[in-house]
Amino acid sequence: MNNNLEVIALTKKDLREAIALNTYWDNSIEAPFSKNKALWMLNNKRSDDDDTLAILAYENSALVSFVCVVPDLIRKKEGGNVKKVFWSHRWWVSDNYKDTILSTYTKGMSLNALDNQIVIKFLGDATKAYYEKQNFTRFSERDRHIIVFSLNYDLLIYKKSSLKKIKGLLKFLDKASGKLISLINGKKSSNRTKLLSYKYVSHLDETNWNFIKEYCADDIVPKTLEYINWQLNNDQYQVSTNITDELKDNCRLGSISNSISNLNFIVNKDDKPIGFISGLVLGKRFIVRYFLSNKNNFDSCLDALIKNMIKSKCTLLQTENDVLGDRIKSRYLNLYVDTRKLFSLIHDDVGIDATNITVKDQDGNFL
Repeated sequence: MNNNLEVIALTKKDLREAIALNTYWDNSIEAPFSKNKALWMLNNKRSDDDDTLAILAYENSALVSFVCVVPDLIRKKEGGNVKKVFWSHRWWVSDNYKDTILSTYTKGMSLNALDNQIVIKFLGDATKAYYEKQNFTRFSERDRHIIVFSLNYDLLIYKKSSLKKIKGLLKFLDKASGKLISLINGKKSSNRTKLLSYKYVSHLDETNWNFIKEYCADDIVPKTLEYINWQLNNDQYQVSTNITDELKDNCRLGSISNSISNLNFIVNKDDKPIGFISGLVLGKRFIVRYFLSNKNNFDSCLDALIKNMIKSKCTLLQTENDVLGDRIKSRYLNLYVDTRKLFSLIHDDVGIDATNITVKDQDGNFL
């Protein structure tokens, strides 16, 4: 590897000092993530000062490899004790180092620094070969549903790059189809939600929490009011109209965009709460974070979700909730559904039998 390489294990204490000194955000070196996200990471009450939060590899001032982890707690079994773990949230290497050992080295360094107490929410195709050689166990097999409500130019180009030749036509059809489907689904959802009202919140209060907590009681990640409010905090995002900033940040943690925020609301019927919904609005994509409701009010809350998704101008919805995904597909018009099999991984040294554990939308979700 290049002699100019420097690999840094960034602890919470180091991050606090870096923020105070503006180390990574004075344009002298390439930032691993936005300062907004750094401050948010610092506010994680489940992390300690000596916890490693990231591994950073620099060639001179350029970031060339990056591993990010998020300290958290998981249940050892339903209703049982908890154990501290680290979600391996992001693993990236620059194109210049893809054919070197740098990526493997930085990942190995993160495992060693955290005594292998690692959990991975889902496995990407590019990393399968590495993890198959390590002491990780699969668990929580499930589907990710990406439901598309327009022609979706970006998805088409991703699937077949040769379509760029007719970019103008595709963008027009994307916009036109999105408007038409939003009109049809908007009318459906409005008719179905006439008896509902919404309370939009930037954070939850004790009243909200008292309603929500029963639905989170069996989550692999134990929830508290403080924890959920940390998850939902929109201060972690940086809204920027500068596309250069957006692209620059995209390969590490995608927390800079011209359209990014959490949309959170309580669904009420007859002045009583029947559901809680939270989703990340990222451009035209709506990523479901929380969809909490009982069976009797499930469809009503689903209709509320679609109505608010359309209101946010999103034309693509993502969820790992199989029941929710299947019901949306059957109740609302869509053009395309991409269903992908996912599974989580847990390192054997964590010492937890994860055979019957399910990872939900609200677990290990930190974008």
